[in-house]
Amino acid sequence: MVDAELHRFDERYALDAGAMVAVERQALGTDYGANGYTTLAEADEIGAVLDLRTGSHLLDLGSGCGWPGLHLARRSGCRLTSADPVATGVARSVERGRNDGITAHLGVVADGAELPFVAATFDAIVHVDVLC
Repeated sequence: MVDAELHRFDERYALDAGAMVAVERQALGTDYGANGYTTLAEADEIGAVLDLRTGSHLLDLGSGCGWPGLHLARRSGCRLTSADPVATGVARSVERGRNDGITAHLGVVADGAELPFVAATFDAIVHVDVLC
């Protein structure tokens, strides 16, 4: 990711604007500070397709502030690793996970092209609205 893009996302994730959260709740049915367009119903469908459950380990690649990985972890009881190249997004994801009571959650600042994990670490990977 180019430095200018990282900076733009860093500024976006640092915002805590009530109006933006209200729009997200209305449009998507969530309040995670999402940067994309995945609805609550779509996230639930993704979770069903991935067959997540207690004991599964999910990687949310390009997690931003935690959507939809945190939602999927809360619904399924799976372990979650959130990975994003923007530290502010990862920090917000970790904070939200802690506030939501998701204890099996690790946040990692990493580029999707150079992940610091060995093969077969995860049972499932989700990446929604990730184009960069």
